[in-house]
Amino acid sequence: MYDLRPFIEDVKKIVHRHYLGEIGKYSRWITQNKENNRDLGSTPYGCANAVNILYTIDALPDNFDERAQMVKVLQEFQNPENGLFENPGNYSTHTTAFVSGALNLLDAKPQMQAEGFSDYKDKEKLFAFMEEIDWDKNPWLGAHLGAGIYASMVLTDTVSDEWEDWYFQWLDEHADEKSGLWKKDALQGAPRFHYLASTFHYVFNYEYAKRALPYPEELLNTCIEAYESGACIDFSKEVGWPDIDYTYLLARVQRRAGVRYAETQKILYEIADGLVTQLLAMDAETSETLNDLNTLFALVCALAVLQDALPGYLRTSKPLKLVLDKRPFL
Repeated sequence: MYDLRPFIEDVKKIVHRHYLGEIGKYSRWITQNKENNRDLGSTPYGCANAVNILYTIDALPDNFDERAQMVKVLQEFQNPENGLFENPGNYSTHTTAFVSGALNLLDAKPQMQAEGFSDYKDKEKLFAFMEEIDWDKNPWLGAHLGAGIYASMVLTDTVSDEWEDWYFQWLDEHADEKSGLWKKDALQGAPRFHYLASTFHYVFNYEYAKRALPYPEELLNTCIEAYESGACIDFSKEVGWPDIDYTYLLARVQRRAGVRYAETQKILYEIADGLVTQLLAMDAETSETLNDLNTLFALVCALAVLQDALPGYLRTSKPLKLVLDKRPFL
């Protein structure tokens, strides 16, 4: 068993160091990089990640006025001309889903629908959008489009449940029946883990919508095979987004499949050992990994998955709350 209480206190301090002096406003980073291209001001990914992290560790303010100000800051990032949330270097599907997701954690919504995506309210245009993703060579980044469009549309109240039926119909029809991955006939142009990380994004949409996965047992077999064959990162030597992508995918798909429980638990324990050992060895004040709120969010999400999957193994004062259990998208 690991006692994470001191680490969670460090997480609170890290978020506070990114606070810009006005309620709701946070910077993603607090130090500049060599390229001098980090925006150290109030940004969508600084403010949204602060909310995400504080929700995960159950440390959002209780005060109504403070929460209302946090909502206001996030809502003001929405472009009034198209209803999208935008940030340089990110797909608008990703930023719209990400900020709308943070608002959801505050029991709030964007001020307007995502009109910039209105073309994709049409079934044929939605299907064309999904087809145009580079599934073969760039599936991981492509998931920011394919999964992001769902969360963007749903969290902004832009679409109906009929639209959701179309979306999952397309995914159902394009899942690979042998591996359970997306997308069938496009699984050769990138490292295997990239397809797993991509598929993670679609699985959390299925989980949110309470829809049946097309091939859960096949997908579980693929996850375990990838880990055992070395297709994943070395979880004892690296930390980052792959931790949440893989742990969530493995844990949740096992629940859907209902088989290979002992093997799944063994892997999750090994990942927990590697992740926690690395985190506890980091200097919370100087670590570039921990002081990027975007990466820190991924790591506390992974801890939340592991705490849920491995009862009694990760001790915190309050149970960690996985954002994906409330809303879709990371």
